[in-house]
Amino acid sequence: MSRQARELTPKEIDEWHRAADAEAAASRSRDDRRYTGNDDEAFDEQSAVASRASMWSKTGPAYFPTEDTTDELFPGQYTVEYSHGRGIYFRRKPINIDRLLILPDSTTEEIVEGIELFWEKKETFHELGFLWKRGVLLYGPPGGGKTSTLQLIAKKIIMRGGISVYVKDPKMTAEGLEVLRRIEPDRPIVVLLEDLDSITEKHGEHDVLAMLDGELQIDNVVFIATTNYPESLEDRLVNRPSRFDIVRQIGMPSPDARRLYLSTMSKRLRKDETELERWVEASHDFSIAHLKEMIIAVEALEQDFDDVVDRLNKMRDDTPSSEDDYDREFGFAPTPPAGRSNQIREVARPRHR
Repeated sequence: MSRQARELTPKEIDEWHRAADAEAAASRSRDDRRYTGNDDEAFDEQSAVASRASMWSKTGPAYFPTEDTTDELFPGQYTVEYSHGRGIYFRRKPINIDRLLILPDSTTEEIVEGIELFWEKKETFHELGFLWKRGVLLYGPPGGGKTSTLQLIAKKIIMRGGISVYVKDPKMTAEGLEVLRRIEPDRPIVVLLEDLDSITEKHGEHDVLAMLDGELQIDNVVFIATTNYPESLEDRLVNRPSRFDIVRQIGMPSPDARRLYLSTMSKRLRKDETELERWVEASHDFSIAHLKEMIIAVEALEQDFDDVVDRLNKMRDDTPSSEDDYDREFGFAPTPPAGRSNQIREVARPRHR
């Protein structure tokens, strides 16, 4: 049965990936290490592949030694890379899709449901004469759950037997997507652009626009982008349907969302409703990152609950500066004993523009 014929389970996907990794590891020989100095590097160079090749891949009049051939990529998350020896290729990334949550009362629910509906509308798009594609831009404060939303959408497409592509270089990704679409014309694809402002700053807005709606456009795809600073993006990128058709804010988790996250991640809180409600009330306006630190600090590191909440509130509301007095406390270090000062202090990253 084709991997795309039914919805897959996380266990099945994990087993496929483990089998593929084990097979690749078993095939590594001493000859490989002559060509790559690091066992963790990609073995995509022709010289290294040749040391364990068992068949040929054919490109025009050229025949390249290779280990195996496949008609389709494993369901999973990939980046598009480039090798001087082999050209464009897809590298599978590890992704833990088992414990991702759709938090209630949030934009995440609406976005995920909207994309699920999109996958059912192929005939309608084609009858109207449009490409079957969609673009979504999520913005909001750091820690609000934008990255979790990206991974949830990736989880959904992977369980459909599809492909999630994480963008490192938009120009290279556009070329890789065009290759992928030629080989697998009907494979559903989600393309993830995390921190879109950083991508455009590093690679240029032109390459991002070309990937979204340039000459290498592909069908059957959803582009999902996130940014903490939508004001730093040009209008021709943000306010142009067909590039990003939906622009939505992801805010801080609601009380119901915090309750679900805390009870899912902590067995103790799941069994103690009174204590859980205490945590929910104390974590007002906390991000997912703050909730995670609450659990780690209290449950794993056995720190005092009130001290942890007070520290996280200070971190949230007050940004440290190099001009601060040294008796001010930030970060994870406890208050030093009398007569001593903190030698290492947490410094906030400057606001990206």
